[in-house]
Amino acid sequence: FRIFQAVGGSMLVANGTIIVTDAFKRNELGKAMGILSMIMAAAFVVGPILGGFLTLIDWRLNFFFNVPIGIVVTIWAHLKLKDVAELPKGETFDLKGMVLFTIAFLTSMIYLTAGFILGLTSLPMLLSLVIAIVSFAAFLRIERRAVYPLMDLSLFKIKIFSYGQLSNLLNSIARGAVMILLILFFQGPRGYDPLTASILIIPLVIGLAITGPIGGVLSDKYGSRIISTVGLAISLIGLLGLTTMHYNTTYWILAVWMFINSFGSGLFQAPNTSAIMSSVSPQRRGVASSIRAFFNNAGMVLSMGIAFPLIMGTISLDEMMNMFVVGGANMPVAVQEAFTGGITGAFILSAIITVPAIIASALRGKENNRE
Repeated sequence: FRIFQAVGGSMLVANGTIIVTDAFKRNELGKAMGILSMIMAAAFVVGPILGGFLTLIDWRLNFFFNVPIGIVVTIWAHLKLKDVAELPKGETFDLKGMVLFTIAFLTSMIYLTAGFILGLTSLPMLLSLVIAIVSFAAFLRIERRAVYPLMDLSLFKIKIFSYGQLSNLLNSIARGAVMILLILFFQGPRGYDPLTASILIIPLVIGLAITGPIGGVLSDKYGSRIISTVGLAISLIGLLGLTTMHYNTTYWILAVWMFINSFGSGLFQAPNTSAIMSSVSPQRRGVASSIRAFFNNAGMVLSMGIAFPLIMGTISLDEMMNMFVVGGANMPVAVQEAFTGGITGAFILSAIITVPAIIASALRGKENNRE
């Protein structure tokens, strides 16, 4: 059932961006993407808090709560949403590409997520890695020859598109695990319950809600390159600030760094998405949006796959379990410091990854179409 939920969510995210792109003129697209970013940020604020509250009653309510909302929104979308772009005719679905891509992605994620438990050099993990490499190589070969490819590789010849996607991927890797790491910190060494931990990370997303529309409007006026690059640089400052945290760091210091990080991400996301979507023809926006959504989600998964081994290497599995069962505040100070050190190590790596994201964003070039 979680697979069905993931498939539906991915379709919603990919097509939502297309709908917004088709509905607005080029010189208003940044503002529209900014509003979309603000709404998504608001959902990130409300979601964890509501989830924490529902968990106190019954964790199953987290799933049931979405059912009536999904029914109402589905009916509304069917009645109100219309296609405004001319849809291509005669295209067939790239089934071979989908199968190979799915195999490559799943096996690579298995290697990255389960590898730190079973060992990256264990036979099952090495087998997963080999399957991922072979499947991905076969996928690229098929996509180059396919008449209607699942992933149109020719789009990467467009400089704004390719550099925008690269900076999107790197930013997702850098920022993807930040929220989870902070929740683990507040529930672990700090010993807070899930609801309180969710409330404490609000600064991490509230900056997105504030700067999303601002970044979009500024990109409509000045272009995406400057605004996106500045946003990533500000996000980097926030990450560098988080690398200084200790197990007993004052919360308000962490809140400031969280806000700065999300402030920069808000400036980056809307202009970058606007540039990616406007760089391709209306007929290829579906593929462009799907690639953007894939890089965004894959970056988040990769981020967690990179971050969790850093944490697991700091304390034993028994200490990890006791920290969340007994309460991190009751654990020895040495354990709290070690666990927090693993988290700051992940933040350092995130900051390093943000640097090439800034470079890619700066090298994307200027948009030619400003009408």
